[in-house]
Amino acid sequence: MHVACSALAGDADDIDHTDAKRVVKTVHGIVAHRTSSIERQSVNEPQRDIPVYESLAFAGLLTMIAGSIDAYSYLFHGGVFSGLQTGNIILLGINLGHGDISGCARYLISLVAFMLGTVIAHGVQKHFGRKPIRVPVPQLILGYEFMLLLVVALTDQLVPDFISTAILSAAGAAELQEFRRMKGRPFAPLMMTGTLRALTEGLYDGVHYHDRAGLRRSFDAIVVLACFACGVVLVTLTRYIAGSLSIAVPMVLIAAAMLMLSVRR
Repeated sequence: MHVACSALAGDADDIDHTDAKRVVKTVHGIVAHRTSSIERQSVNEPQRDIPVYESLAFAGLLTMIAGSIDAYSYLFHGGVFSGLQTGNIILLGINLGHGDISGCARYLISLVAFMLGTVIAHGVQKHFGRKPIRVPVPQLILGYEFMLLLVVALTDQLVPDFISTAILSAAGAAELQEFRRMKGRPFAPLMMTGTLRALTEGLYDGVHYHDRAGLRRSFDAIVVLACFACGVVLVTLTRYIAGSLSIAVPMVLIAAAMLMLSVRR
């Protein structure tokens, strides 16, 4: 009798194990089916429309503008960067280390002007971003940046360098405050360190892991870096022909960006 009960208990355990395996297989099948369905759905879903001010072409224009303004400021106004404030902080520290207190003033002025420019641009975003206006905020910011460069062009020979540098720094701050995304990803038209990092990371992922998205990101980064360098080269070459009037280079680029926004709005 005891043997018979033991046999029945063993059969019950076998049945329980068999049922458990069947349940696990069924659950795995359901999960795999749902996962594949979600993947197919995500592949077939249309990508969200990217605003023109987040496109690669527009980002290239922005970086050309930023590079050309920085080059103009550095070449014509005492070796001060208008947008690259990291460089100004480094130069400020070097002058402090040399004990050149008077030489620090021009970098401090650029830093403060950049902060004020950020406040102004942020105020424009807050004030006009909530109202239904005919001119979008990106165009307003570009128009504001253009007007600041026009002021510098008209007064360049009439005012001290630090005033021109302050105006240029405010212009660079406005651009950085408004345009901070490219294809939905973080983007900074004035600073290329992050872009260089994205290029390296994308290349590594593309080559090592065969990640096509990584290769696309690295291509975008190469375009952005090349455009920034082109802006610098254009101003540097133009100064031999037009002198301080080479500020027309970023002004023309800003006009092109505004036209691009108005045409593709």
